[in-house]
Amino acid sequence: MFTLSQKIIGLIAIGMIVYSVSVLRTQEELIENTLLDQVKKQALVFLYGIEREIASHPDSLNQDVLQPLIERATNHIDEMEFTVFRLYIFDNQGTILADTSDKNKKQKKLSGYTKDVVENNNIYMGDDIEWKMDESRGREIPVVEVLIPLHIAGKVVGAIEVEVDLELTQQTIKQIDDEHEFRTIAISVVAGTIMMIFLWMVVHKGLLSPVLEIGEMSHRIADGDLSGRLKVSGHGELAQLGTAVNTMADGIQRLIEEQEEAYLQVMQSLAKALEAKDPYTAGHSNRVAHWSVRLAKYMGLSEEEIEILKQGALMHDLGKIAIPDAILNKPDKLTDEEFDAMRSHPVMTANIMRPLRRFDRHREIASWHHERWDGHGYPDGLKGENIPILARIVAIADTWDAMTGDRVYRKGMSVERALEILEKERDSGQWDPAVVDAFLSLIRQEGSSEPVEGK
Repeated sequence: MFTLSQKIIGLIAIGMIVYSVSVLRTQEELIENTLLDQVKKQALVFLYGIEREIASHPDSLNQDVLQPLIERATNHIDEMEFTVFRLYIFDNQGTILADTSDKNKKQKKLSGYTKDVVENNNIYMGDDIEWKMDESRGREIPVVEVLIPLHIAGKVVGAIEVEVDLELTQQTIKQIDDEHEFRTIAISVVAGTIMMIFLWMVVHKGLLSPVLEIGEMSHRIADGDLSGRLKVSGHGELAQLGTAVNTMADGIQRLIEEQEEAYLQVMQSLAKALEAKDPYTAGHSNRVAHWSVRLAKYMGLSEEEIEILKQGALMHDLGKIAIPDAILNKPDKLTDEEFDAMRSHPVMTANIMRPLRRFDRHREIASWHHERWDGHGYPDGLKGENIPILARIVAIADTWDAMTGDRVYRKGMSVERALEILEKERDSGQWDPAVVDAFLSLIRQEGSSEPVEGK
């Protein structure tokens, strides 16, 4: 028969092992998915660049133009974190117009996702890793396919497909996984060893209370709550155990933060892709952040809120990466359908930020900077004080830059004219009147200097 202490020690040992393995597997899966997503998004940016270059040629679908173009593209991707196994272009009938492969294939079967890309103007970012023979290396290598529709004069005339070589990516994933596995096992072994020694020495009555407390803390960690820590007092075994559990929680929290940093790099890649797709949006976001920070300081917001505001403003239009170029850069009035597509960008931005728990308030800015004070805004129809103050500030800054900023198809209005419109429309229901008053006072007292490019 086992004693109570032995049973508890055994159960805790098993629980820690199971928990550590589950956390480790979850971390490895998240890291792998994050890195693969980053590679696929970089490949997407790469393909959009090729599409733009193709569209700039008068005889865009001429094979004599396309073949050297894609060969040059594959020789100039040093700044990307991937290598190209195969890059080719085919038209609406599946005829291959240019191909970096020497397999001399002339026809692409249009079915499944390839048919969807050509007929429905969708992109495809491969869900499954395929293994293909690389004759130069004499072995099969992992690849993933990324396709985009090829637009000429606003019409889909074919598609561009890249087969991304994932061998280097998988080596990177293995290196990160090995490091995380070592750290997780080390933390678990240290915490488990200290816990077992303590429980073996403690008497029956003094055992149950700390075990229950530790069990509660473990459940909180398993549920994803890493905010709490055990209170440690004294210098005995119990204090050592509490410190060990806190160390484990700290280690897990560091791993999660590293995962968040990896996802943040993905968002930064998206921001670069958006800048390449629509350079105006990058400058617009910088100016909106500039005006938002100046207004927040003028209104007396805390340094923490100002920093959140700055980051949120810089990313508030990130969802426009999903808006087609034809709509995003259209100089004429948008149709109702196009306007609905444009109105979807706040939700898209919020969805991009959703995996990062520490970006909850940044996501509020992205989601609700187009809400109106009178409740007639979008996407959720929030009204008055229900709109977070940071989103209300960005709404004013966004409007100001839209009025005073230059676009390709029109010149921005003067500061005096913009002030006159804001003052006249103060009570129109679009903005918080108090925030409008603060902004008007700010401009009249401190001036309307623009941010320095790149700052």
